[in-house]
Amino acid sequence: MSQGHVTYGLNYKMTPPVIVSGEGLERGTIVRLHRDPDSPAPDRLRSLRAFHLRAEDWAPVARVVTEQPLGSRLSGRPAVYHVLDPHGAPLGRISLRRRRAFRWGRERWTVEPAAGPVLHGYVGRLVWWALWWPFGLPVYLLFLLLALMAEIDDGFRPPRRITWRDGSHRAHVVFRAVAEDYRLQRHELDPRLVHALIALHQSYDWPEQAGEGGWYEY
Repeated sequence: MSQGHVTYGLNYKMTPPVIVSGEGLERGTIVRLHRDPDSPAPDRLRSLRAFHLRAEDWAPVARVVTEQPLGSRLSGRPAVYHVLDPHGAPLGRISLRRRRAFRWGRERWTVEPAAGPVLHGYVGRLVWWALWWPFGLPVYLLFLLLALMAEIDDGFRPPRRITWRDGSHRAHVVFRAVAEDYRLQRHELDPRLVHALIALHQSYDWPEQAGEGGWYEY
């Protein structure tokens, strides 16, 4: 099994945006993202998702639907999404659990393949969060205030890097926040689940060039 790294990212210059692979994110495999025309109306927490992934020739690749919407920070209930193949067979589930109110913790993304190890990815490294709360947060609030006053762009953000690891602590997928790309470290995860994970994550955490609402609001 090849262990070479593969880099993925979203090309927001296309409408709708597409997932591309390859260094530089200018060439390689293309997966098109299409929000379902009959997708559910946004819930209060804007966690409902329903979209298709299609190949470059428009052939269906997979579909993502919401199994359970995100709960409040008091309940701690995660958002859960089914990933299905073109025939409706399950490829796996992807869930997002946010930090509960008044408790220490980090936002967590979990990938549960139909076959293969479960992967957990926590947002931000502990060392950067330890620096963020006393030093980064005040600077962020200042940037936010200046952005609201239209003095500068809001370019300062909390820690965002995510590494999805299995039970043996092996890294499978890494979201590199500075580069805004995803690096596949191991090739045990179904590529369709990788594409679905990227699309879901980018619908919650998108770069500035994606606009105000991210690709899912296109």
